[in-house]
Amino acid sequence: MQTLNVKNIDNKHSEWKNILGFYKDELNIFRERLNEIAGKYTSKEVMQMVEHFQNQFLVQSESIDTLQHDINAHLNTIAKAAMLNAGHVAKDLEPAHTVLQERVERETVIFKDIKVEFMKFLSKLM
Repeated sequence: MQTLNVKNIDNKHSEWKNILGFYKDELNIFRERLNEIAGKYTSKEVMQMVEHFQNQFLVQSESIDTLQHDINAHLNTIAKAAMLNAGHVAKDLEPAHTVLQERVERETVIFKDIKVEFMKFLSKLM
């Protein structure tokens, strides 16, 4: 049976969790800034953009929460398998790992796009 080293997988999961945690922190900062904008500007156009970003941040935050949950569930699966095989897991768990990596990469692209859009919005108001 081919196996994967759990330490390498665990390091990757930790990296993903750190990245996603950073995105969550930034979303909280963006929300605070958005609340400041909502308090200062009352034009219909600005309020529509505020609502747009509130929705975007909510969707992104929920998506990150789901992905973090799925990473933790995968870690639990790997931990159980590793206990049975002296720190290694069957290579058949690798596809699930790859899917999670692709999801983290997609989340990164989406987050960066939202951030760029939000920064452009902020720059128009300053």
